[in-house]
Amino acid sequence: MHDAALAAVHHALVAGAAAALLALAVALFLLWRRRRAAAVRGTAAAARPWSAASTAAAPLPVVPLADVERATDGFHPSRVIGQGRHFTVYAAAPGVAAKRMHPHLVLGDPGGRRFPAAVRSLAVLPHPNLAAIIGLSEGPGERVVLVERAPEGAASLDRLLAGGDARHVPTLSWRQRAAVAAGAARGLAHLHAYGVVHGRVRPCNVLVNASGGGGGGARWMHATRLTDYGLAGFLDRRDDARAEDDVYMFGAVLLELLTGRRWDGGRLADWALPHIRAGAAMEVLDVARAGAPADKAEARLLARAARVALACVGNDGRSRPRMAEVSTILSDVEAAYRRRDGALVGEDEEADDGDEGRLSGCLLGPSRSIHKEDMLLRPPV
Repeated sequence: MHDAALAAVHHALVAGAAAALLALAVALFLLWRRRRAAAVRGTAAAARPWSAASTAAAPLPVVPLADVERATDGFHPSRVIGQGRHFTVYAAAPGVAAKRMHPHLVLGDPGGRRFPAAVRSLAVLPHPNLAAIIGLSEGPGERVVLVERAPEGAASLDRLLAGGDARHVPTLSWRQRAAVAAGAARGLAHLHAYGVVHGRVRPCNVLVNASGGGGGGARWMHATRLTDYGLAGFLDRRDDARAEDDVYMFGAVLLELLTGRRWDGGRLADWALPHIRAGAAMEVLDVARAGAPADKAEARLLARAARVALACVGNDGRSRPRMAEVSTILSDVEAAYRRRDGALVGEDEEADDGDEGRLSGCLLGPSRSIHKEDMLLRPPV
């Protein structure tokens, strides 16, 4: 009995020490990322998403598998916080989640020799609108990706748009939807600046910290995070993922935000785009849950966001806008809402009352719009 008690204490001490070491390694890495991000933000060049790639990102650390196993109690079922098609997600160190690849994928191509190189290629500088990949681990029969864990109260955008129990799933106002759209666009533009294609921009991969951005204030700027970026390429054995496809998928997400309806295999575009193209964007807005625009200025802001969705989804790949451009326009819309609330805006944000005169040429001028429904509604491949 005494020996068993000693063994249990020894096991607990070893597991605690391993978890502490893992937490320390991750904490040091995150501290380096924050300091580097602060330095980047202090330069004018880094303030523009298309110049961010001029600063190299740190290599992703490789964490010993034994440490990950101890931090997750040997991948104990009580530690499971999520399930997906490719991974089971476990709570690991504080603020860190371990995405454990399903065994049948480890034995196949996704978990083979491509795994470490593919994950390392996703290293980017930190960004407040990304749930970052912070490390990887592997061993016999195991492949693990370490990611930043969603904060308490975060919910996926598809859950927020679906509604449900009003006590737990708040209804998004227009100013909050503008903040979510702008945040997701900034995160995606940041990825593209490093040559990383998300590959699966969907509402389920947009996390919103719905409990931490009350009202419509500035805290909603960083309440939105993109997750699971770059993993689709090697997991689905796709080597042809393009930034243009991300733009298309982002446009679909933006349409869902504006209309409150599901994409439904492209039927949403079939219904909404003709209205937006005809200048009748108000006909497609989710006024049942978000309410009608308060005034003409807000109506112009929402029409502007709708024209962005049109440009992303209604154009072919060659004439879709870049995410850096989309991010700039939607951040303008978000800033206009914050000014309406009396919130302070950044020095680099200019006054904007929703006038579409500042829209880029690709969003206003003639474009190579597909105009064939069978092609328009076809999802990117």
